Amino acid sequence: MNIALILIFIVVYFICMFNPSIIICKKKNGIDIRKLGNMDASISNTFKVLGKPLGVVIAIIEILKTVISYYIAILLAKYFEVDITSSIFKTTVILAVMIGHCFPIIYKFNGGKGILEFMTLMSIFNYKYLIISIVISLLVIAITKVLAKGVLIGCLVYLILALILGCSYIPALIISLCIILYKYKDNIHRIITKQERKI
Repeated sequence: MNIALILIFIVVYFICMFNPSIIICKKKNGIDIRKLGNMDASISNTFKVLGKPLGVVIAIIEILKTVISYYIAILLAKYFEVDITSSIFKTTVILAVMIGHCFPIIYKFNGGKGILEFMTLMSIFNYKYLIISIVISLLVIAITKVLAKGVLIGCLVYLILALILGCSYIPALIISLCIILYKYKDNIHRIITKQERKI
């Protein structure tokens, strides 16, 4: 079972490390998106650099990438007789997706911020918590006009709901949130210093 989980992690990691923002921007503009706009491969920077039509396409690809990797993980788990309802399976998939997207070896461990991937996974595992988190996130964004603040608070709300109401993959949630906070460290600094751009 341990070998099976390691294999699942590796396969999902390698699927998720391919970043459509980086690939498409390189094809279109001949330059790495991490050298343009906000200097990162986040979905918000994708919209800023490549525009709304391509931004929507890339967002859909990101979501599909996560969903496809999840179902490939399920196929592998069934083949190796791993319980797909177990916390260890869910933890393996969540961490593989988040680490693969945020720290891809092919991009020198400098990938996206993982928000779309996180939301997609959470919609699969517990969409009720996600709906509440999104509503609160949108309210924060509407009030503060700061996208990053709403996104981060939404993620924290999901974790709080999971801790209070129950969840079988708490460690993966905590690690994922730590990854997101790390990837948003520049935004957090700008929020604290009131320099974060408003929408």
